[in-house]
Amino acid sequence: MGEPPHKTCDWQAIDDQAAAYVARLACGVSPAERREIYAWVGADPRHAVAFARMEAAWESAERLRASPPSLDLAVEAVGHDSPASTRSTGGSSRRRLMFGSLAAASAAVAATVGWRLAGNVELHRTGVGERRQVTLADGSRVTLNTASTIELAFTDKQRRIRLVRGEALFEVAHDAGRPFLVDAGAARFRALGTAFNVRMRPDVVELTVTQGVVGVVAEAGRGETPVAAKVKAGGGAVVRSGAVAPTALDGQHLRQRTAWQEGVLEFDGESLAQVVAEFNRYRQQPIVIGDARLEALRIGGRFEVDEADKFLAALTTSFPIEAITTADGGVLLVERP
Repeated sequence: MGEPPHKTCDWQAIDDQAAAYVARLACGVSPAERREIYAWVGADPRHAVAFARMEAAWESAERLRASPPSLDLAVEAVGHDSPASTRSTGGSSRRRLMFGSLAAASAAVAATVGWRLAGNVELHRTGVGERRQVTLADGSRVTLNTASTIELAFTDKQRRIRLVRGEALFEVAHDAGRPFLVDAGAARFRALGTAFNVRMRPDVVELTVTQGVVGVVAEAGRGETPVAAKVKAGGGAVVRSGAVAPTALDGQHLRQRTAWQEGVLEFDGESLAQVVAEFNRYRQQPIVIGDARLEALRIGGRFEVDEADKFLAALTTSFPIEAITTADGGVLLVERP
């Protein structure tokens, strides 16, 4: 037996309200309006589910412009989520799926909603290819790299920032009475007066410390003790799945990791696949390697982040590679006949 009609209407109304709130947040709202929105999100687990889904869809829409999904991924999504697929499971399975998603989504957004409600939250973001510096109320500065988003929630007791996506440099003004905390996925970084870079990669969160000392905490599973470490200037760490791995950085690697702050990409023996991925962070239309045999080629050089054309010219001159411009403005790399 299916769900009562009024339940379906309730979900539709909640989805509509969540979509409207996400759109309002993206366009800018007052502190009072922001508190109203997050109070609505925290008031009902169904609100949290809908808001998380709509917020993820909004962020994905921006990323799609720079990196369209593959056909295989699109087909898989249709296979799992299409109305025909849902109907074939029956009412009981549909309810189990709904409540399972409810629990998972509620848990995923609970922490975020909680700290957003703790104080006035500011949102700052950059588009693809854009860099921007933000001066905070305490004198600290945050420099956002391409396609990055942060949320700020400052109180009398702490200065807290959430790196939602992308990469940012944090130059922290000293204030012993208010710790400076940065959340990035399952990683948390703590500093009093220092400078450090945080980048959210697909599988890990990467830390680079250029000044002072930064404490790192990796959130472990439920009931487990978080893993912690301290990283000094000139060092780094990667955080993944409850593990913190400190890494020693020589001058060259330190410079490579922070070169973006000057609008530069530096390469010293990286694979072509890695180099292309870096340039694609700054491009609306991607460079695609059409021949897997080219991916392992080693590349060196220094380029401005918007100098992909110069990179491609150097690449096709140095290797038997052809760069073909596609109809959508992207570039396809293939081995020259």
